[in-house]
Amino acid sequence: MADKKSKDNRLEEIQTDILQHEVQVGDIMAEVRQFTTVAGVLFGFLLTVGIAYLDRIPGPVQRILLVLAMASTASAMLIFILPPLYHHLRFPMDQRQLLQFYWRSHKFIIWGIVPLYAAVYFSLLLALSQISYFYGLLVATVILIVPFVAYELRKIGDPEELR
Repeated sequence: MADKKSKDNRLEEIQTDILQHEVQVGDIMAEVRQFTTVAGVLFGFLLTVGIAYLDRIPGPVQRILLVLAMASTASAMLIFILPPLYHHLRFPMDQRQLLQFYWRSHKFIIWGIVPLYAAVYFSLLLALSQISYFYGLLVATVILIVPFVAYELRKIGDPEELR
């Protein structure tokens, strides 16, 4: 009985949090649409390179980077289409199913960002390795780290009430 009550309380907390932020299905779909577009454009570019220009890719390391970038981008794109797919498979949704949709969509987006980030890294490394593999690795790694540092520094200069 206590477990059921705590589960209901947690569901109520999630519902209140979502309602306070006025999250709408359209907001989630717009966010997913942006990520899907970025992943789709990158995948199309990599696919074109893999098909039309494969003979110009000099060595096995660059070909492996191309395969890793394509696989990461395809994975990200497929993960990003899960929220719309989930929405259409479960439509119409009651209040509880809407809460599940909001919660699961958030998880899908987080899971999709990881392979998209990896795909951007591998793509940068592939492009820069044509010049110099060592410097390409260095520059791509710095570019990969900059958003993490910016995220960690986000609170610097904020008023105390906002921290």
